[in-house]
Amino acid sequence: MDGLASERLAPSDCRRVAELVDLVALYEPDVRMVVWDRPVDAGLRAFAAGPLAHEPLQWEAEVDVAALDTVTPVPPAAVARDAAAAAAFTSDVRFLARLFADLVGASRLGVRLARLEAPMCPRFHTDHVGVRLVSTYVGPGSEWLADEHVDRRRLGHRANGAPDATSGLLRPGAVVRQLPEFAVALMKGERWPGGAGRGVVHRSPPECGVRLLLSIDVLAQDDDAAAVPVPGLGIGSSGPAACGGGR
Repeated sequence: MDGLASERLAPSDCRRVAELVDLVALYEPDVRMVVWDRPVDAGLRAFAAGPLAHEPLQWEAEVDVAALDTVTPVPPAAVARDAAAAAAFTSDVRFLARLFADLVGASRLGVRLARLEAPMCPRFHTDHVGVRLVSTYVGPGSEWLADEHVDRRRLGHRANGAPDATSGLLRPGAVVRQLPEFAVALMKGERWPGGAGRGVVHRSPPECGVRLLLSIDVLAQDDDAAAVPVPGLGIGSSGPAACGGGR
């Protein structure tokens, strides 16, 4: 990782939780990312590492939350190999999508499941979204930087093409952290209310091998949902900085 140390301890702007109820920490003003350290499910991982990770897979869907039971991310060939495991995996994707929708009051989601063999977003960047869910079923998780370790004046084109390690983006003593496999991360982006210039700085792992990555975006919110504490989390004009939903 560019010769930098890597650790899993969370700094102050990241909240790591073990219980689902604690995901509401997302709404704390100083928290930029919430990570649910869910344990690896051996059955789901075996299916993801086998039938899913050994074939091309680039599945995307825009779906109303009311219709999440119709989401079918597993290709027919993988279903034919192990129908029971495919059903369990599909249920897990639907569960995470519904969990995310309930937390942010979404009425419509963009859901993506992709098999990656190379970093889709190799440079540190922020996303022009309100909040995005990411989880890696197989392979190394996304890398990220605590806010105090970043000089945001060197993000993107402002680095003048220099690599992250030499551009000045990384402050002295910066620690590159990595999400564990199977962890579920809720990353605030530049469009989170009051969050402009404070989106989570992250990238795809440079040495990724084969990864199976799930990402979920908010496309619309339910204006009538009284439980929604923060409005306006819909995806914006993503452009290159959003890396197309890949991490």
